[in-house]
Amino acid sequence: MKIMLSDELKSVAGSQLKSFRKSGISFIQDVPWGTHLSVFYESKDDLLALAVPFLATGLENNEFCFWIVDDFLLPCEALQLLQNKIPALRQAQIEIMTPADWYLQYGNFQSDRVIAGWIEKTEAALARGYEGVRVCGSTAWLTKKYWKEFLAYEREVQKAIGFLNLIALCPYQLSKCELLDVIDIVRNHHFSFLKSKFHWKTLTNPTKYEHINLVGKMAASVAHEIRNPMATVRGFIQLLGKKAELALYQDYFTLMIEELDRANGIIAEYLSLATEPEKDIRLYNLNEIIRAILPLLQADAIREGKNVFFSAGETAEIAVDAREIRKVIYNLVRNGLEAMEKGGRVDIRTYQRGKAVIMEIADTGGGIPGEVLHKLGEPFVTTKGSGTGLGLAVSMRILERYHAGITVQSSPGGTTFTVSFPLPEGGV
Repeated sequence: MKIMLSDELKSVAGSQLKSFRKSGISFIQDVPWGTHLSVFYESKDDLLALAVPFLATGLENNEFCFWIVDDFLLPCEALQLLQNKIPALRQAQIEIMTPADWYLQYGNFQSDRVIAGWIEKTEAALARGYEGVRVCGSTAWLTKKYWKEFLAYEREVQKAIGFLNLIALCPYQLSKCELLDVIDIVRNHHFSFLKSKFHWKTLTNPTKYEHINLVGKMAASVAHEIRNPMATVRGFIQLLGKKAELALYQDYFTLMIEELDRANGIIAEYLSLATEPEKDIRLYNLNEIIRAILPLLQADAIREGKNVFFSAGETAEIAVDAREIRKVIYNLVRNGLEAMEKGGRVDIRTYQRGKAVIMEIADTGGGIPGEVLHKLGEPFVTTKGSGTGLGLAVSMRILERYHAGITVQSSPGGTTFTVSFPLPEGGV
């Protein structure tokens, strides 16, 4: 598709394209004109929590706005949501349409004409004195008939938008997207993120938890395809290892099996981000859960020339699955052990504060670099030379299930993770 711009639009694009605009999205700072965003959402509440402030910010900053609403929301209801944010809203500053009014206005979806329409809308807005255009699109109307064509349309939008005083937010319901679709969508937007149900009040960067959820769901969609051939390869290696004429290569076969098992373990960790296993929730004293795993942790530490100490305070019972909490404790203590040189120590402390049971896990390592600290808990973020960063991501996902908060304090003298478990209300 050849993008045709008027002389006026070319002039404006050249003079204003680099100016930055407020995004209205809490974890995204200012963005330049020509920004193409995609959001994967789970529920309509997730979508509205982003769309309303995104558009309201544009309205407050002299931008003309377009909102293509999904079936669950009438245009008049959408307008009311914006008026609740901006009581003095001028209706002439926003156009709210249905997918039938915009994407399917020609009887079917014609990507070239839709893109040409955005260019015309931008030219008209600039001529009326607006700074530019802000769009919140829709994909809920898409059927298999149009899906492939719409992804091609997104690629063309990505090419065209850089010439326009336009910022576009493209929402996709995650449950309707296949893995390859997600990859294609992310590739054809400048920035992609996921808005989900997570509410981690004690940490300030919501994108890391959204990323955890997305990575987990992507892993779940491909795990079966990966694990089956891995199992086949492992079986053949075992058969080859039993052949007398190949005894010379036994060490290689053992190494290959160990690496396959390690890869399978990583896949299992990814899956734990995506799935919520059946839980056996009961009332437990946190001290007893820690004591059950303490010998294993101390054995690991002694083998590395380090120590693990436990100081148990008086605590009430909490409603948890002990297996999951043991996994959290193991991951946090292992992180501490791996951060220290010989002679280091990890201290586990428990106590009760108000209506919460507190667990602190502190190490005497070198601390976490500042540039890593704010990303801690994201898959692939690790302070180790190797590793996936999945241990902490899995732990945070488990704690979220129990509405437990987690904070981290780090300095050159060591790092302390503080986990706060709420006391149960009315039993389990």
